[in-house]
Amino acid sequence: MDDDRVNWDDILEVGLGGPGCGLLKIDGREPRGNYRYLPPALFHDGKVYASSFVSGGFMICVIDPESLVRQELSRRLPYARLKAIEAGEIVYFDHHSGDSESRLPITPRTPRLAGLAARLRRR
Repeated sequence: MDDDRVNWDDILEVGLGGPGCGLLKIDGREPRGNYRYLPPALFHDGKVYASSFVSGGFMICVIDPESLVRQELSRRLPYARLKAIEAGEIVYFDHHSGDSESRLPITPRTPRLAGLAARLRRR
């Protein structure tokens, strides 16, 4: 992604021969939390979409560039390098070789307990 608002620092290889993940900076500031991100990040409708490295894989997330709050959109995935946003979905490579693509709707995940709490409040 060629956007002056996003840059990467301290890129390190994840595992032997794995992808390089680094510290994401949006307008010179780091998102909240202690995460490393796999380049590239995508801007769409005023939000930043990125793939963060977590124990055992990657999670696709959305970051508000003003508050720098990160929200998870996906479950833990073995690999997720973002490619594009098309028709309300994030297109990402799901294999390190880049020959296989998957799609994920942009809508944020609802935590399991939040759904249960909402149902209990309606009673």
